Amino acid sequence: MLSLLVSIALTACSTLPGGSSSKSAVSENPAAYEEALALMESGHLEEAEKALLRLTKRYRRSAGPWINLSIVYTRTQRYNQAEAALNRALELDPRSAVAFNHLGILLRRDGRFAEADQAYAKAIRFDPDYGLAFLNYGVLADLYLQQPERALAYFRRYQELQVDEDQQVRRWIIELERRVATKTAQVSP
Repeated sequence: MLSLLVSIALTACSTLPGGSSSKSAVSENPAAYEEALALMESGHLEEAEKALLRLTKRYRRSAGPWINLSIVYTRTQRYNQAEAALNRALELDPRSAVAFNHLGILLRRDGRFAEADQAYAKAIRFDPDYGLAFLNYGVLADLYLQQPERALAYFRRYQELQVDEDQQVRRWIIELERRVATKTAQVSP
């Protein structure tokens, strides 16, 4: 079961650094923004970084290019720059659930669990239907904070938000239910 949990944790981390959109950058120059995202997705990270930096200069009030720039920095293991880019995105859009979710991933990676907890809480508060924030919050609660009851609630909410049930998370929920039931049985007389 541990291999399942590690597999899901890694999947949760890898699924989050996907593209994010910014209405102003996309609507004003959709081709340039789509090109930058395509470069990211195809693994041309150096070119994607250059394109995103151009977008951050052109659309100074848009958080989306900064969020995606943080993803490039994360993928190239420049974590301090990734965090700085997310902080810039949050200056521009202080209610960005996507930015808070990505920030939570970085903070969790750095072992800053209390700060990651706060970042995920904000992501969920600003977008209660943002499934990936619940998934990552569940990973944090279970694997890092050792709070299976909380993790169970987050994973259940994540599943509710999915069109198709995530089978890996379903198995994680079953495992958490067993652990919580065992813990409850041990406490009861």
